[in-house]
Amino acid sequence: MSICVTVEMFMFHVYILFTLVFISVCGNKTILQYFGSLDDYQVNATETSESKYPWIARVIHSRSSYVPHMCTAACIDEAIFVTAARCIYNLKVNYTRILYNSKFYDALAFVVPSVPTKQSYDDIGFIVVRSKNSKKWPVIKPFNGANRTDKAFDWFKKLEHASMKYKIVGYAMRKWLHRISVPERQYDLSELDVIVSLDICTKLLTNNGKDKIFRVPCYHSCTFQEFKKKNSKCQKYHGVEGGALIDTTSNKLVGIATWTISYSKYEVPVGFSVLNSKNFFDDFRCAKRIRNDNGLLIVKGYYQSLC
Repeated sequence: MSICVTVEMFMFHVYILFTLVFISVCGNKTILQYFGSLDDYQVNATETSESKYPWIARVIHSRSSYVPHMCTAACIDEAIFVTAARCIYNLKVNYTRILYNSKFYDALAFVVPSVPTKQSYDDIGFIVVRSKNSKKWPVIKPFNGANRTDKAFDWFKKLEHASMKYKIVGYAMRKWLHRISVPERQYDLSELDVIVSLDICTKLLTNNGKDKIFRVPCYHSCTFQEFKKKNSKCQKYHGVEGGALIDTTSNKLVGIATWTISYSKYEVPVGFSVLNSKNFFDDFRCAKRIRNDNGLLIVKGYYQSLC
């Protein structure tokens, strides 16, 4: 490896360590930098069509316009969509709607995580919509390849990743355009083949894996070995809030993109939440109860009582 690459990687590790030190000194308010928010951009990804992914959707914070676009979502059951929980925390239900299969659906309720994780790195949110406008709901079924058996993600490392082909799909801008802060920004549906690993964030975001801070499921366009060799594959990137990570072999939704670390020098991995935790299934049941409820009296705390 050339001295230039060594210096770049050293500076990146210094950047990460500085961030962590800054967090430890400045307290809880700054700790959100630990698992940073996604900026909804892509680099060298492939534009694709909604007809290829009829279950994909956009979350829009307006009942009268196509903007502002907030994040990507996926339909996993009739009138029920999943996205990154941090996308819906600051939204208002009565302003939010889903653009899905070229139709708008008003949000009926949000289901936020019943047991949130540190800085939402593993949190999935649900959006239940009013379902009277549609008779057909193209869906993608959640991953069911393994149950969680521990909190350290050892169960994830044991998955047969070699037999699975991963792709990330979502609405993104081109890099640098995402820096322009206007509501009319253009988001196009794009996809990218990625590699999934439990160790890739640990190795790339810390000192060669010596620190286990980021030992969580992540995806990237290349392996750690390819990254060290400056393989051109590593110049590709796709990181959008609520992005759908799918296994194209089984056509199942494996995870939802939830966080990353921003670094302008080169592209880094993206963390995601796997749709198989107890909390996920509990919140999914809650979303179904809200969708199936025929009650007419809507008062404060009404939907919460259903769950």
